[in-house]
Amino acid sequence: MQTLHVGLSFFATRLANNLDLAGWGREFTRIMEAYQYMAGMWLVGEDMPQTTNCVTLHPTEKDQFGMPIPNVHFDDHENETTMRNHAYKRGAMVYDAVGATRIIRCPPGPSAHNLGTCRQSVRPEDGVCNKWGQTHDIKNLFISDGSQFTTSTAENPTLTIVALAIRQADYIANQIGKHL
Repeated sequence: MQTLHVGLSFFATRLANNLDLAGWGREFTRIMEAYQYMAGMWLVGEDMPQTTNCVTLHPTEKDQFGMPIPNVHFDDHENETTMRNHAYKRGAMVYDAVGATRIIRCPPGPSAHNLGTCRQSVRPEDGVCNKWGQTHDIKNLFISDGSQFTTSTAENPTLTIVALAIRQADYIANQIGKHL
């Protein structure tokens, strides 16, 4: 649970995704006009790995270079749904305790921290790269982003990604030094 203040445009986008408001009309306008009197809460939890969640190449759609565009597929795991519903109830309790007059639930947005698509593993059959982010099948290819995580995080992964990249850079420099 994280309380936060989001900018007006981000708030409008999240509110527009609220299925009950559909992003327009009197009620949407009324809520937007009360923006300065609102507090937000971000509820974040771990996404469980699922083999059905994946990135594939679109069979017919192409980019400006004639290459297939990526197609991202993501389904919630039962654990995410249960966790989210629990968090909504607890979040409402927090705001009720401070005298909130209305609580607006917005559905979760698209995944902000896509992680785990090239997961680390000791054995090639269990993942894409080793503990240094070095791919198992192409020895001079390193993955330096959050896709090497084994699962998602409940917090912003940026600092962990930076730490792994620094560690990886040290490893690469050490390996180059051995071969000079």
